[in-house]
Amino acid sequence: MAEKLGEQGLMEELAKGFHLLADPSSVTITLQSLKTNGPWLGLLHMSDSDLRAIIQLGDSKCRGELDLHDFCVAMLRTSPELMALALSSLCSG
Repeated sequence: MAEKLGEQGLMEELAKGFHLLADPSSVTITLQSLKTNGPWLGLLHMSDSDLRAIIQLGDSKCRGELDLHDFCVAMLRTSPELMALALSSLCSG
């Protein structure tokens, strides 16, 4: 998928995913926004502890929430395919 989308398309898709999960008032992904919006993306049966772990994975500022940058970094870290695309973009640019 990442190769089909290219770098720009991939970033646009990540941003769309972020906004689907984010709290519209804070424009961050919080525990509550994951509980509210997560079921739409298959996060149905996850405990609060599991959801906190998702946030903690990318929370670079230790705020208990993810901004768009944190979300994108976490997605790249957890997907070998996305990481390979990001590295190839850096090496070719």
